[in-house]
Amino acid sequence: MRKRSLRAALPVALAIAIAGCGGTPGDSKPKQSSTGTPAESVKTDGFESLGPVTLRVVVAEGGGALDGIKSLNKQFEAKYPNVTIKISTRDYGSWIKQVKLVASGSNPPDVFEGAQGYQVDGALVKAGLILPLDKYAKAYGWERSFSSQSLQQLKWSTDGNTFGEGSIWGIAQAGQATGVFANLAKLRAAGVDPAALKTFDDFDAALAKVKASLPANEPAIMLGNKEQYTALHMWSGIQGAYEPAQDMRDWIFHRPGATFDNEANRTALAKLKEWNDKGYLGRPEDYNGRADADATALFARGKSAFLLAGNWNAQTVVDGLKGDAAFFNMPPGQSGKVASWGSVGLPYHVSAKAKYPDLDAAYINFIAGRPASAALVKTSQTPAIVDPTAQPTTPMARDVTQAWQQLIKNDGLMLYADWASPTMLETMGAAVQEFLAGHASLDDVVKRTQKDWSDYDNELKTQ
Repeated sequence: MRKRSLRAALPVALAIAIAGCGGTPGDSKPKQSSTGTPAESVKTDGFESLGPVTLRVVVAEGGGALDGIKSLNKQFEAKYPNVTIKISTRDYGSWIKQVKLVASGSNPPDVFEGAQGYQVDGALVKAGLILPLDKYAKAYGWERSFSSQSLQQLKWSTDGNTFGEGSIWGIAQAGQATGVFANLAKLRAAGVDPAALKTFDDFDAALAKVKASLPANEPAIMLGNKEQYTALHMWSGIQGAYEPAQDMRDWIFHRPGATFDNEANRTALAKLKEWNDKGYLGRPEDYNGRADADATALFARGKSAFLLAGNWNAQTVVDGLKGDAAFFNMPPGQSGKVASWGSVGLPYHVSAKAKYPDLDAAYINFIAGRPASAALVKTSQTPAIVDPTAQPTTPMARDVTQAWQQLIKNDGLMLYADWASPTMLETMGAAVQEFLAGHASLDDVVKRTQKDWSDYDNELKTQ
């Protein structure tokens, strides 16, 4: 997960400087409308008539995601030989601190990635630095290709204060969600059939069998919580068995009456502590000193039976475990519907200062809409859209895709808790780490989390 988010850290490329990054955020609010193109006559092709154009793009991706973008860029340039795409890559930890400054400069990139939540996208909308894309959503059919819960996380009111409602400000390429990686060889040795894990109670009971079959010093669930977010990823599967996904989304969106302090979340936290106390996670001094990437690598080397983490780790896991690797959603609780933390990936935005917004929107559709399906699947990603034009062929890729589609079908994307405030990651991460180590009570975790939410909710009401 990236430091900025309760999502996992994707590999990132070295930063490349962007020309014209000067300026001070909030100096002036650009007009948030596309010039020269009325909504009823959006230009979706024929961009050869523009003559030579350099389309400047900034992404915070690496690994397979970046490979897919580069492949799609070449295809777009082949379609429009007059267009040259100049792509810059940024480490997300740096980009999150710079994006508003860059977007407000005198010569910002035409298209750039943001991030859901008040800290980035809300701030970009509030400052008038990106364009609403509703007319392009209509022109390219995004409201048919993306599920309502996917689009919900890309919507804001024009003042940037209301999350989950209003205009669409970007779209994203891939589907990302937490789930269960399993070492099938270790499950067979424990006499556990993953196909028989139909409910959360089934999974809970299986942990005892798995732990009993492993060496005494080997955890049933591999965890690396040095950065304080992976325990939250692990907990999200438990939470999804008790908390309805829409309740969590309402809390993230600051809907009236939403609260973290409820029986479902308290029960889920208690179950996490129970797993810890039974030794399923190993020793706190081990997992709290272990980085997320190291935990994934250890699991891939066969050092545990389960890894409860994001599907973005699929390639690392399958490279290590080969045919013994599997991925599935945490089995559901009493509702019978799977739910877990997840979302579409980082949204692509059009600068409010863009000279050719129709071209920019066409590019975004090309790399994140239906045309992108084949390139995404080829690089082991799951298209975020519900009507992709290509399907995966390898077992792990199929597992990841099927799990994503199951979450969408069950309306099970809970989003990520840190989107609820700019400081939620630090608040929840520290509270849960202390909780597992026995230095904080369950009540402490709940109250600290809800206080962070309430403090920011009050701040939103005064803006």
